[in-house]
Amino acid sequence: MNSRLISAVVGLLAMLMCLAMAPVNTTCPMSGTPTKPGAVLTMNGVDIAFSCGGCLARFEKLDPAEQRTKLAAVGIDMPSAQEAPAGKPASFVDELILSRAYLLPNCPITGKSIDSAQKPARKIIDDREIVFCCMGCIEKFNADPAKYNTAITEKIISKQLPAYPLKNCLASGRPIDVKGTPTNAVFGNQLMRFCCGGCANFVQNDPVRLKKAVETLESAYISAQMADYPMKTCVISGEPLGDSTVNAVVGNRLVRVCCEVCEKKLNRNPRVYLAKIDRAFAAKADTSSKN
Repeated sequence: MNSRLISAVVGLLAMLMCLAMAPVNTTCPMSGTPTKPGAVLTMNGVDIAFSCGGCLARFEKLDPAEQRTKLAAVGIDMPSAQEAPAGKPASFVDELILSRAYLLPNCPITGKSIDSAQKPARKIIDDREIVFCCMGCIEKFNADPAKYNTAITEKIISKQLPAYPLKNCLASGRPIDVKGTPTNAVFGNQLMRFCCGGCANFVQNDPVRLKKAVETLESAYISAQMADYPMKTCVISGEPLGDSTVNAVVGNRLVRVCCEVCEKKLNRNPRVYLAKIDRAFAAKADTSSKN
């Protein structure tokens, strides 16, 4: 094989590789304008191009059905993996209640296990639920609430950060690190991430924007955890999950219940049902290891 033929073959292979790696669209699904290099999102193995990083960020905040509609408009038919999860999200009111649920395992005063306490005490303090190992610890908390609230917030951030599902600010839609270090804020007992402190205050002090942020975060958690959810029955009633299924998010955990009645029951003591889901995860892992 002579050198010219070798060069031609190498050139052809390089061209084919470039074509294979190129995005499937030349029109931005958000703005309708030509796409630009650098603003590319990979979904189910397909590279989707956008006209700018802002369009990409806004696209990521859409729910799966809206994403499919935008992609279809520019000729992209996503595979079935993009189908929205079965069931419906929990109501905004119930999500607000669940976002306040205390999910840390220990009393913030003594460090003792909440689940093993004989008479645990629950109290709403500064718009968040806190569970103590006994009534006496509430008085100790009230003696220095700033100290204990700060410690609780730090533990919540540490616990929820690894599974946080969004890369964009819940207020601006821009990447959370666009201004450097992201702002980690805790609403109730749920982590929310923003590109700056101004955005955090903007959302948490405005009921309309807070509602949108909660729903966006809820949808992201549901999408991220649906595939690995270990139960096919309601964690409360034991009934099969069907068309009336409600997908709730407790802190940073997906919980699936069969109906709105069970959704209300979940609000009363989510710790009990999270423990049941943990046991289902353990049983699933045990089965997988044996197979």
